[in-house]
Amino acid sequence: MRRTGLCTGRFIQAQIINLLKELQDKYNLTYLFISHDLSVVEHISDTVGVMYLGNLVEYGATPDIFSHPLHPYTKALFSAIPIPDPTIRRERIVLQGSIPSPANPPKGCKFHTRCPYATERCKTEAPQQREVEPGHYVVCHLYEK
Repeated sequence: MRRTGLCTGRFIQAQIINLLKELQDKYNLTYLFISHDLSVVEHISDTVGVMYLGNLVEYGATPDIFSHPLHPYTKALFSAIPIPDPTIRRERIVLQGSIPSPANPPKGCKFHTRCPYATERCKTEAPQQREVEPGHYVVCHLYEK
């Protein structure tokens, strides 16, 4: 039995993404594109915002975010992206703990229950958004000056 549906689905998805990109370039359109498919996000986006538990944790130009992620959640998320070259290895960051309920989020930083770098301050005080590099923003106590 052949599974052509998966290939056809990917082919159609690629055509739609390419059409969206073409229309975006031609008409100077802006999209709010929400996806878990990070390869598509990287292909279609000029700017990326990474969210955790409904909160923006990192924001910036797509090349900056993908080449130099700052927030611990973004780093863990990107470490799960498969690399097509089998000779290249990437250390996978596996987050511990369970995802808190969005209906009853933890106090302080929403990510502190799973963050390997969490401090006592993270448990009580929500971090503020900071511009760490020009146009690259992160919401994390680790990047305070």
